[in-house]
Amino acid sequence: MLRRQSSPRNVLDGDCVEHFARAVLWHYGASIVIASTWRLAYSLDELRGFFPADLGNRIEGKTPELIRQADYARHREVRAYLRRRRLQDSPWIAVDDDPGQFRPGAPLIDVDPARGFDAVCAARLRHWLAARSDATGP
Repeated sequence: MLRRQSSPRNVLDGDCVEHFARAVLWHYGASIVIASTWRLAYSLDELRGFFPADLGNRIEGKTPELIRQADYARHREVRAYLRRRRLQDSPWIAVDDDPGQFRPGAPLIDVDPARGFDAVCAARLRHWLAARSDATGP
């Protein structure tokens, strides 16, 4: 979601990262958990290194790899991460370009894979974050 479908496989699109960073960093309490398949190929420190330092510092973990034969695999991985961290009651939202990985009605910002995370997605994320707690703006 931070790279367009047409972009090279292991490169994030700078403008997508910038939109995401602005949305997340705008909220002082927002943290990031990586559920992307990139989490299987890279360590947490390596994943953080793909982002500007202030955003990389917000990455608190990555979801576990569960058997992907079941429906809604990423949704189950997110829920497993929250259970392991005893955060089941914490608000969360997924930002993904594959909504089929999540149960219907799951908190999700559905990213168009052709456009990547853009200003519209950033506005949706900021709105969601603002609705859940006090936020600080630039």
